[in-house]
Amino acid sequence: MNKDIVALCEEILVRVKSGDQVARKRMSEIFPDLQKMADSGRADAQALVGGLALEYIRDLDAAAYYFRLAAEAANPAGQRGLGHMMANGMGMKRDIEGAVKLFDAAANAGDSIAAFNLGSILLKGIGVAPDEIRAITLLKDASTAGVPAAAALLADWYADHEEYEKAKLFYLDAAAGGMTNAMLTLGEWYAEGIGGEVDRIEAVRWLLKPIDFGDGDGVHDAIQIARAMTDAEIREAATRAGREADADALINTVRSSG
Repeated sequence: MNKDIVALCEEILVRVKSGDQVARKRMSEIFPDLQKMADSGRADAQALVGGLALEYIRDLDAAAYYFRLAAEAANPAGQRGLGHMMANGMGMKRDIEGAVKLFDAAANAGDSIAAFNLGSILLKGIGVAPDEIRAITLLKDASTAGVPAAAALLADWYADHEEYEKAKLFYLDAAAGGMTNAMLTLGEWYAEGIGGEVDRIEAVRWLLKPIDFGDGDGVHDAIQIARAMTDAEIREAATRAGREADADALINTVRSSG
């Protein structure tokens, strides 16, 4: 193969995660070569094999074995993977302190998901003393690096502390990353003027958007809010949500029922 097999597998894995069955077949074909590379001592291959064993093969022993090899070689993905298994007691005794050490090492090496994992543990004080200052720093780093779950957790934290404008900004980041709970929260906040002025168009936009992800929980509230909107405003909301085709149905529902 002309392309490095680890890089190739990482590219294919992106397609596998999106449900591409052709990519899944291709991954199964080249997995033996990837495993040979891992067995030869290459740490990034070991971490990738560990991840595939955990998520797709469902072999916890193999996942732990390869993650541990990668972690011992100071590979951040291996440290993060082994830390995840330790933190959740997957195929081994739960060990929060051990997980924290691994997440810390991986986060210090620039692994944004490890930063999120460590930030979550420290924020909630799961098995360790809470450290909100460091947790918020870690979560902000992870959010900036594009981890939407970190943005969502930060948004919840700021909301709990009644810093609604900051919370809203993080909910927007989380929603842009596909977090449907953040979308629904934004719909509610824009409708009620929390963290800013009332904006019915944005409210309906964010209540419709979760449909893209198979979540229709916002539809009822979108209908209720749309009753106070013009047809043009409803169309604008649907357009912003990327669901222009739903505008007529929403308008017809609102006008016929009310």
